[in-house]
Amino acid sequence: MSLAEVKACVAGMSIEDRLEIAALIAHLNRAEDPDYQAELERRLSAMDAGKTTDLSTLERLHKDLSAKGR
Repeated sequence: MSLAEVKACVAGMSIEDRLEIAALIAHLNRAEDPDYQAELERRLSAMDAGKTTDLSTLERLHKDLSAKGR
């Protein structure tokens, strides 16, 4: 598939699908970055240790990010 074909395919996708593709591309761009890998490891270790975030904090974060268009 050519780049032009990929672009045309992405342009025809729903916003939800385009956001998923964007997240995949962002991940692939950072996948071999040692700092990114270290941050992922830190977060996974925190989760394994039982560190959690309550629903109200997640809702506030979501609201703040949505207001910023993220």
